[in-house]
Amino acid sequence: MVWVPLITSVVIALGAPALAHRLPYRMKPAALTASAVLAAAGWMSSLILLAASFVDRVPALAHRLGTTTVARAGELPPSSAGLAAVVTVGAGAGMLLAATARNGLALIRAERLVRHLPAGRVHVLPQRRPDACAVGGVTGGRVVITAGLLDCLDAAERDAVLAHERAHLTGGHHWLRMTVACCAAVDPLLRRLPDLVEIACERWADEHAARETGQRRVLARALGKAALATLQNARDAEDAEDAEDAEDAEDAESVAAGQDRPSPTACGFHHHAVAERMAALLDAPPRATRVPATVLLTTSALTAAMIGSAVHAGTDYLALFH
Repeated sequence: MVWVPLITSVVIALGAPALAHRLPYRMKPAALTASAVLAAAGWMSSLILLAASFVDRVPALAHRLGTTTVARAGELPPSSAGLAAVVTVGAGAGMLLAATARNGLALIRAERLVRHLPAGRVHVLPQRRPDACAVGGVTGGRVVITAGLLDCLDAAERDAVLAHERAHLTGGHHWLRMTVACCAAVDPLLRRLPDLVEIACERWADEHAARETGQRRVLARALGKAALATLQNARDAEDAEDAEDAEDAEDAESVAAGQDRPSPTACGFHHHAVAERMAALLDAPPRATRVPATVLLTTSALTAAMIGSAVHAGTDYLALFH
């Protein structure tokens, strides 16, 4: 039974892209986040139990922890599996601590920004770089947009972009992103989940903004304009950097080697399926659909199997150690 949560975690990680494709957009961010939490919990529960079995293999360690070594070898998983689990649990705990610290610091900075900004939900920064974001803190949030992006859009497009960013605050998407980031830090199999949740949040915000403004095509046009402005700004920045780097021999060699530099993006552009989002906005509004029965039954079965097997295996280990 100790292997069932681990196997279930693998199944969830591999099936997450298919789940994202089948679910309605309204449920997708929350459902993917819940799947990540379930998979990470199953992954860690199995590994912790496997690591605990290794204690029974080391008499000195068992004595120090106050347990007894009465279990027969056949009642415990292989010692190699227990040792590997000890290493993996230690690494996962360290990664989780680092991810929690990063998210905590980011949340503190966001909360400070929210508290220091004047009253109002939208704030304009005097920067030429086209960008917009929703800054979500603990007690509230703010929408920040740059003058460079405002110059690219007309009045209706600005309203659509601002509605998109306000939708992120309404949906509490920063909490979902932080949760999935912590889950991916614990379980390396979930490394694709943060991007899937990010795309799901962007689609949710797109549809929410389209309903609020009633301008689906205007929002699609604004996405396209902002994406093009972002790419042009990134190219201009890279050209300026290349011109400066050309004066230095070492930097010129790195440019010749084709090293890429990350560029800023606006409103989730450039790497969050902008073309697909624009196509969805240019199409008819999605109908309110129910969750497919196969998806509901599969997820319910996986959840029940994971929880039941984890409880069963944990009870067996407690009995062995007692």
